[in-house]
Amino acid sequence: MHIIARSSDRAATTACLVVLTWFGTLAHPAASQQVETEIPARLALFLDCGFCDETFIRQEMPYVDHVRDREVADVHVLVTQVNTGSGGEAQTFDLIGLGAFEGMGFSTVYTTNADATEAEERDGFLRTLEAALVPYLLQTSMRDRLRVDVAPSEEEAGENASPEKDPWDYWTIEMYADGSADFESQQRSFDTRYGVYIGRVTEDWKLQLRPFFNYNYDRFDRGNGTIESSARRDGFTSYAVRSLSPHWSVGGFGDVFTSTFANVKWRYRLMPAIEWNLYPYREATRRQLTVAYRVGASHITYRDTTIYNEIEELLPQHILNAGYEVIQPWGVIEMGANSSQYLHDLTRFSLQFDAEVEVRITRGLSVEIGGSLEFIHDQINLPKGDADLQEVLLRRRELETNYEAGLSFGFRYRFGSIYNNVVNTRFGGIGNRDRF
Repeated sequence: MHIIARSSDRAATTACLVVLTWFGTLAHPAASQQVETEIPARLALFLDCGFCDETFIRQEMPYVDHVRDREVADVHVLVTQVNTGSGGEAQTFDLIGLGAFEGMGFSTVYTTNADATEAEERDGFLRTLEAALVPYLLQTSMRDRLRVDVAPSEEEAGENASPEKDPWDYWTIEMYADGSADFESQQRSFDTRYGVYIGRVTEDWKLQLRPFFNYNYDRFDRGNGTIESSARRDGFTSYAVRSLSPHWSVGGFGDVFTSTFANVKWRYRLMPAIEWNLYPYREATRRQLTVAYRVGASHITYRDTTIYNEIEELLPQHILNAGYEVIQPWGVIEMGANSSQYLHDLTRFSLQFDAEVEVRITRGLSVEIGGSLEFIHDQINLPKGDADLQEVLLRRRELETNYEAGLSFGFRYRFGSIYNNVVNTRFGGIGNRDRF
């Protein structure tokens, strides 16, 4: 077995050196204790990661047993990720020892660059995972075949080393554009969206400017005529957030918005904000409980006169958001509550609740439940008059409602072989071409 840490991925090298040093401090006390559980000859690894290329990992790590169930694993690796200010990702590896390795755990972080290719990202992920498993491998019979190579220090000062001064001063620019077109003998459609993200993220500040544009077009040819419909949704959003402490932040949000669906010709909105997190923000990849409050005003010009006979109005408004998220070895919980209210008429408000829970019940069995419920009493933008059938069917006009609800549920149960080492990708790209 050959584990290599190169200067192109300093995170993997650092993680490897840290865990080896950490293990060395534990080796002597562990040797003096009575071992109650037999150390396995091969590690059984349970990789808990929703975005990883598991096929590639199984191919490159045949020296461990990849299992489908946490209860038969020796090491549970829980991987979570958050976006970095430069447009990359910070992936946190939480290693949890089980069985003979009970109580043996630690965390490390692998950071990807915004311009990294998919191959570079998965190679860096693999090197970090291999380095993180070193303390566990050293306790198995594989320790005599284990070797760790660290690239020469002069390479660390090369082109991949972090510059002392950032010429962009942490500013990043990301442009995006995508579209789709469908053509049939009697119908056709075209959708496009494009925009720009301009941002700057440091420990103290988080800034973003974003113009965006969306256009949708549909045409249907019928025997008695042609139906055409189009919709636009464009705007500009921005925010500036200042970190005050490990638990408090303040900021300001501003946006410009236009939408044919929402009957909004132009909306200009400005809202100062404050947020509190029960847990320190550095723990956000595993758990967070936040409460955010915004208050401000909007100036709106409508495309058509509203059901309240308004074509233009100034609306003071406040918004409260609360959310709880926890990612643990036993599953995931996400819950949120969002409320909005117009201050000129307190009866005009909306209140939304949503939750999603995934829990591992027992070996091979997990349950997923999700739902949302929103009470809607703030549709002051609805245009006068009845919507015609074409607008309703094509979803080109917002309809009046006082609630919106959704529910999802399911379960997964796996049984049979616990091992997942074999990789076979034959006919992996064949899809279902049926039209029914």
